[in-house]
Amino acid sequence: MKKIVFFLIMTLFYSVSCFAGKRFTLVTVDFPPYYGENLPEQGWVSEVVRTALESQGYEVEIKFMSWVKAVADTKQGYYDALLGAYRTPERADLYYFSVPIAQARTGFFKRKEVDISFKELDELKGYKIGVVKGYATSKEFDLSDSLNKIEVQNLDDGLIKLKNREIDLMADSRAVGKYHLKLLEKKKPGIGQEIEFIMPVLAMNKLYVAVSKKTTNAYRKLIDFNQGLRKIYMNGSFRKIKAKHKKHIQ
Repeated sequence: MKKIVFFLIMTLFYSVSCFAGKRFTLVTVDFPPYYGENLPEQGWVSEVVRTALESQGYEVEIKFMSWVKAVADTKQGYYDALLGAYRTPERADLYYFSVPIAQARTGFFKRKEVDISFKELDELKGYKIGVVKGYATSKEFDLSDSLNKIEVQNLDDGLIKLKNREIDLMADSRAVGKYHLKLLEKKKPGIGQEIEFIMPVLAMNKLYVAVSKKTTNAYRKLIDFNQGLRKIYMNGSFRKIKAKHKKHIQ
């Protein structure tokens, strides 16, 4: 009887210890209205990811940094995953991709005063196109060697360069670009009225949690996240989280 009691106590202790030791660290860049360091709950996508992982017993931490550093550090396994990564063939070699969480329309911003339109990317060969360093845009655009791509440090830098006529187009998510234009009004009054998103959309990019293949128990963490996400879809938490953030999403 004593042996049975001892076994049960040790089993419980081991289980609690394992549960307490489950941590999941994600890194990303500010990408409002989807996620951002200064958004409530770090944005609706962050809250969805955190809720999904917490439902599986994880303690969750989300850190914000430059995208280049986030990619470099997760490649080495210093953090468990990228939050909100687009899927590309190159990244698929380095990460396990979760089921998608959200979707972003990606394309170009231009100055309203300039008449730029296109149907095929080759029509844009004569223009300077800003791209945030390390970002994916669309498969065709990313692989193109004929376009004049100008790397910028971040989206704000690119939008300001666009306003100042240093570049002709800026590639990024429609929703994120519009959000940043509103924030930039304090520094650059009128910028939101000077710049617009143009059609056609280059890609409908899905946002994933990309688990580094170098992190400990990488595939287990991927499965746990997917199960947690399915759980909060089924119990209505996902919908409630999006509804709570509706003001910022719009």
